[in-house]
Amino acid sequence: MTVVSSATYATYQLVGMPTPTQHESKRKLLDAAFYVIRSKGYSATRVEDICEAAGVTKGSFFHHFSSKEELALEAAEHWNTVTSELFAGASFHAPQDPLDRLLAYVDFRKALLAGDLPNFTCLVGTMVQEVYATWPAIREACETSIFGHAATLEPDIQAAMEKYGVHGDWTASSLALYTQAVLQGSFILAKAHGGPEVAAQSVDHLHRYLELLFGRTKTAATNSQSQEETAMTPTQTIRLTEMADTKQWSAMYYVFIERVGNIMENAPRAWNEVHRLVPQIAQHNQITGYMSLYKMDEGVYRAGVSLAAKPQHLPAGLRCEKYAGGKFHRYVLTGPFAHLPEATGLAVARAREQHLPLRNDFNIEYYVTDPRVTPEDQLITEILFPAA
Repeated sequence: MTVVSSATYATYQLVGMPTPTQHESKRKLLDAAFYVIRSKGYSATRVEDICEAAGVTKGSFFHHFSSKEELALEAAEHWNTVTSELFAGASFHAPQDPLDRLLAYVDFRKALLAGDLPNFTCLVGTMVQEVYATWPAIREACETSIFGHAATLEPDIQAAMEKYGVHGDWTASSLALYTQAVLQGSFILAKAHGGPEVAAQSVDHLHRYLELLFGRTKTAATNSQSQEETAMTPTQTIRLTEMADTKQWSAMYYVFIERVGNIMENAPRAWNEVHRLVPQIAQHNQITGYMSLYKMDEGVYRAGVSLAAKPQHLPAGLRCEKYAGGKFHRYVLTGPFAHLPEATGLAVARAREQHLPLRNDFNIEYYVTDPRVTPEDQLITEILFPAA
């Protein structure tokens, strides 16, 4: 399974999504394990590497884990929890037709292929390639994760088989596992090639194979579905502008919580802290907006608010900078925050396809509308990439 590389999970806090509760140092170690193991591999990863990435001592590590193997087992379980929540809330479940749901799932997986390799490759897939013969417990944990995720696809595959009258010497279970074989293989190709492009091509082939397997053609689709159902593809369901425009971001005072490590884990927790402090910030300062600044490749995430003037009497734990602003390429998402992971992946892909010149600076997600008073389907989020 893929960890989304965008910072979009921060926005879930705005609509009240709960975050897991763990001991702070243990959470940091699990976050660090996600990134370090996917960067270096399980065998090459040392306890010292994880402690350094987490910013904790070896004493803290051994307070929570008796060994690197025990950490790997808990990391696999935690990976299961985090990614299961991601897929359960994704919009590919929306189409009426079960085949459309399956194809939308494949497109969703393609949209997540963004950022550096450690950000979109699979933790359990990485570990099992190395330890399958030497650490049976870790192998079993990885099997549970991969096979368990594949099983979530079986109901849609079975329903599609029945609707389209497709039968053979294969089962819904075997096809579900085949989708994971392609995805895991695409991660290996991406590692060999050094980028996501070859992985995206493999996922495109998987999409075409499923269409052929179920006899899906444009004519057949039109005859078997209503126009409304036919239109339910991820890129059409997600209302993201096709082309980027240019936005000049003015200099501002930015007050924030910064976390370094696994963005998907750190973002909601950072926003949870910020929202807890917002009433105190607002006592002495005028808040002009909510926004995330993040660098996906470096795993740096900032959750915070912009202020109308130099801050006064900030509560402890917050940082403040005079952000210089600059020129940004902007895509605009209209719709629920649940669409943000896919929308950001699509925006990254479109920026790459459109050859937009970028500079090394923070990406921005700016939450234009207030989810407390704005209907979910009318929420506006700007996704901004720094323009060269």
